[in-house]
This record gives sequence, structure tokens and C-alpha cells, in this order.
Amino acid sequence: MRSRQLALAALCVAALFMAVPAWAQRTTASIRGTITDQSKAVVPGATVTVTGQDTGLTRTATTDRDGAYTFAELPVGRYRIQVELQGFKTSTRTDIALNVADDRAIDFVLVPGALNETISVTAESTPVKTVGGDVSGVITGTQVRELPLNGRNFLQLATLMPGVSAPDFLNVKDKGLLGGSDLSVSGSAVTSNMWTVDGANNNDVGSNRTILVYPSVDAIEEFKILRNSYSAEFGQASGAQINIVTRGGTNKFTGSGFYFGRSDKFDATNYFLEQANQPKDELKRNDYGYTFGGPIIKNKLQFFGSQEWNKETRGTVRNAFVPTAAERAGDFSGPSIPGCTLSTPIDPLTGAAFPNNRIPAGRLSPGGQAFLSLYALPNTTAPGNGNCNNWVTSLNTPINWRQENVRFDYEATAASRIMIRYTQDSWTNNSPNNNGNLWGDDPFPAVDSNWISPASRSSRR
Repeated sequence: MRSRQLALAALCVAALFMAVPAWAQRTTASIRGTITDQSKAVVPGATVTVTGQDTGLTRTATTDRDGAYTFAELPVGRYRIQVELQGFKTSTRTDIALNVADDRAIDFVLVPGALNETISVTAESTPVKTVGGDVSGVITGTQVRELPLNGRNFLQLATLMPGVSAPDFLNVKDKGLLGGSDLSVSGSAVTSNMWTVDGANNNDVGSNRTILVYPSVDAIEEFKILRNSYSAEFGQASGAQINIVTRGGTNKFTGSGFYFGRSDKFDATNYFLEQANQPKDELKRNDYGYTFGGPIIKNKLQFFGSQEWNKETRGTVRNAFVPTAAERAGDFSGPSIPGCTLSTPIDPLTGAAFPNNRIPAGRLSPGGQAFLSLYALPNTTAPGNGNCNNWVTSLNTPINWRQENVRFDYEATAASRIMIRYTQDSWTNNSPNNNGNLWGDDPFPAVDSNWISPASRSSRR
């Protein structure tokens, strides 16, 4: 029964992908060109065959009366094009790299000869763009996986593109709630960009200040940043279009494993911890995972899967000006700290200071005492004169992230291709990342409110 439910769910997902193509951005590429002979006359009726060198995908077309051919909706990857016509030598061009949303113009000149004679050409590695006016740049999967990235976040590579700038506060290391995607591209607003994964909207549409899924860098085939002047097929945003394509399987079984680590043994001690004679804040990060992909049916059905774990314990330095044990008991007769200690508490009933600067035990609010018990006692001496921190420590913040990706590519017919991808990730932060002063603007808000009994507090002006 459960297997039937899973199969039904998979069919529903496939139907959803096929039913709403208008909502997705283009993640494929196209090739077009003209076939001529040596006299520059167009050659109609030639058979043009394009073949994916890694997947075996095959498409065939015949040149029209103008000698033109077109192949649309080709997945990214390496291709071979072969042109045949009776009376001419067969012409072949290999290693044609297609990137996401590419429109490549590839022309052929046929040479008279026998059909069994072949002229082979290896495509240029950096082709000149002759179709389209978009200003864009592609970052390949090899670059994504091999360039050093702190935190293994692909977003860092986007900042290397011309015309892309990031505000000082942008965090391009972390993922999830600690990350962000506030990039200004070609002068546009930081919330005006469109992020997609395999053509699906990946924006957090509540703010447009972050993205929903941070694909593992080992699961990215490539991504393209269209900075401006892109065509009308890219909409839903006035800024850049960042189009990410995930990796698919090929006709060969491939896999990889990886581990990256960081340790506080190589870090310096935080300045405030050092001044307070406190130990170094902790930092331990373990990032590991694997990928595996290959054919299920050669030239027909391929799969690719990946899994990654980020397990990190990060020390967050916090400091505050907290009340001493005597002050919590209502005793304010101790020495003051210049520029830090507040004025003497005033009895709200008389308007005068308490005798000997001590609040009677019967006037202390039990609720206020319970509130104060939540806060730590001082662990260092505040220097005063602007530095009022008498409590400094590093609190460990566990940050755990996990992601699974699986993708299937199925060549149903010569005109139909189905791609199904499933991504699941989880992000947990068991301790809030709050670097602010624990007391806010008023170091002792409880002195004149929560510490004194409700009866006295009700008499205040």
C-alpha cells in the first residue's frame, strides 16, 4: 500500500512539473545554425543530429529551404553535432559546451565528397557569443566545487561577478536563517533579484532578502547570473536573474566523498574574552558528505543523489553590565563604577533615598527576584568610563544543517523529457544568535520597577 502511495506521489510531482511550465525560468539551452557549401550557397535537406556526449540524448532535424536548423530545450552539458548529406563529406563537431539559458549559433560548411568521409572539429572552449544581447556570466560546477568557499556556500561566487556588490552586513558564509542574499546587481535594489533552482522560484517572497534552499555545492551543475539586458522570458524581478541548475546523472557511474573541517586551535582569542581573562570561544566545524550517480537505463534514464552534513559548534561572545549579588538583594551601598553605576534608588513612596542605600527585604518584589535569577553574576570587573561590561563570556551555539538531493532524468520519447528532483534540508540553531546587550539601553531596568513591591510601584508618578 505504501509503495503505491509513493508511486502516486511521484506521478503527481511529475505531472506538476509538466503542467505548469509557464511558472519556471528556462534551465535548458538551444542550438541553431545554417548549413552552406563552399560557395556559400545554403544546403537544404541536410540531416543534423545532436547527441549528448555524457547522457546519450539524441535529437535529429533536417535543414529547411534556407539551410537552417534548430534544436531547443537541450539540457546543459557537452554535445556532438553531425551533419550528413549525399554528395558531401560528413561534418562533425564535438565537445560543444552548453550552459544554462544559452542560445548558441553553430554553422557548418560542407565539403564535396563521399558520405563515408568525415571532417571532425573539436569545439572551441570559449566560444564567442553571437546570439542574444544579455550581459551575463556562468560559473561552472567545477568552479563551484573546487574554489575555496568559507562555509561551502555558493553565494560567495556570485559576488565575484562584475557589477555585483554586497552590503557590509551581508553574511555569505552561513546558510538558513543566518544567511542572506542581499546583492545589488547593476545598481538594482538588493531585494529585486530572482533566484531559481532548476527553473523554480527559490526566493523567500516574504522579504526577498534570502533564499529558501541553499543547494549543496556538490549538487550544482552550474549557475548563471544574467545581470541586465536579458530577454523577456526572464521575468518576475527587475534586478538580476540567478539561474541555478542541479547535477544530473550520466551514462557512467560516478561518485565522490568529501570532508572539510575547522577548529578553534588555530584561532586567536577574542579581545573582550582576553581582557576578562576568559577562555577562548569555541569553534568546531565538520562538513562532510557524498555524491553518487549513473545510469538506470543507458541513454534513457539516469539518476544523481547527494547528501551533506554541516555540524558546527560556534562560540558567540556576549557581554553585559549585570547587577552584583548584593544589588540583587537590594544593597546599593557598595562602591560605584565611574560612568556605569546608576544613581541611588529612590523610595517611590517618600521620594527620598532608602536608608544606607539598602532597599528593605520586605519591599523587594518576588517577581523581580525571580526575573533577576535568570541572569548571570559578574565574572570580571568593569573598568568604567564607557566600558561597563562586568560579565563577559562565550556561549556555545550548535548549528546543524543537513541536505539530501536526488534527481532523475528520463528520455520518454524523442520529443519528451522528464526531470524529477527532490530536495530536503533541515537547519537547527538550538541557541539564539543574539549579540546585543542583554539589558538593552537601560542596564538596570529592574531597579525602579521589578525590584520594588507592587504596592510601592503603583504609587509611582
